Amino acid sequence: GSFTGIRIGIAAARALALAWGVPVSGVSAAALVAAAGFAASPAAAALTVWLDAGRGQAFRQAVGADYRLGEIETLPAEAAGADGIGDPDMRWLLSVPAALRALPPAALYVRPPDAVLPL
Repeated sequence: GSFTGIRIGIAAARALALAWGVPVSGVSAAALVAAAGFAASPAAAALTVWLDAGRGQAFRQAVGADYRLGEIETLPAEAAGADGIGDPDMRWLLSVPAALRALPPAALYVRPPDAVLPL
């Protein structure tokens, strides 16, 4: 699933960076979606970004024109309504402030995993 897939992808990127002697960093998915939104509506003071959370859910996060990120909320996917759910697009990477393009290469988990150790 995505929980394990994200961890494997990050581990592979870190291993390749170590082997090649290059830096590796993360980027906020919400900031990438917001960059596309701000390009389409440059006068917007803020946007609400919706991302697919799987299991019929969506993540909602406010992003200011200064790219200040609000709290992440998990809601039913249909709550996105006409706003729709965005997909991060790396074509917008250079539109995102440098600080949000240089995040540690780590996953941001906003809910606990489904798999738990037996009691």
